[in-house]
Amino acid sequence: MTRLFRDWNLPGIEIDPDDTPAKHDSVALRESRGQWRAGSRQRFITARRLAAWLVSDWEHKRRHMHLPDLPFEPVRSGLTYSLRLGGTWVAADWWLQYFAADTDTTALRLEHLADDLNRELLPLLPAGTHAVRAPKLPRENAKPADSLWQQRFSSPDLERIRAVNPRWSAWEGRVYGPETHP
Repeated sequence: MTRLFRDWNLPGIEIDPDDTPAKHDSVALRESRGQWRAGSRQRFITARRLAAWLVSDWEHKRRHMHLPDLPFEPVRSGLTYSLRLGGTWVAADWWLQYFAADTDTTALRLEHLADDLNRELLPLLPAGTHAVRAPKLPRENAKPADSLWQQRFSSPDLERIRAVNPRWSAWEGRVYGPETHP
């Protein structure tokens, strides 16, 4: 997303540097630090299906956060390892609460990013901003979502993951509509 906004080079848009952990801070946390106020701005969040997000998050932490021995077993129960909370396993639902992802937040599905950006975000941008054809996602974010979870979870795992994360399961249904849940 940051690369796309850098390419658009829109006036008045501030983009976090790639190397700052603050880019993953919630709006509420940023506001509490006095960095800025979101006010009535439209809020967007990138989204993935829960099973795909759990695997992506686990892989990211192993590769990029220096946790190569992070076990996968808790992920099979819908848990994610949180360094933000001091190094503990929490339900993935915690992240939706942390980012206040609700009906006032527009989800941009990574699997359908160009379509979602053109439908949801492009109309809010200055006239003349070009439509998105195929955003260049970082390599690890470009993997098809199905490849992230199909070989890792059994049907009972998926049932347990949805049961442990009712908020995400309901949100996923609203975001993706009547598509079949993995």
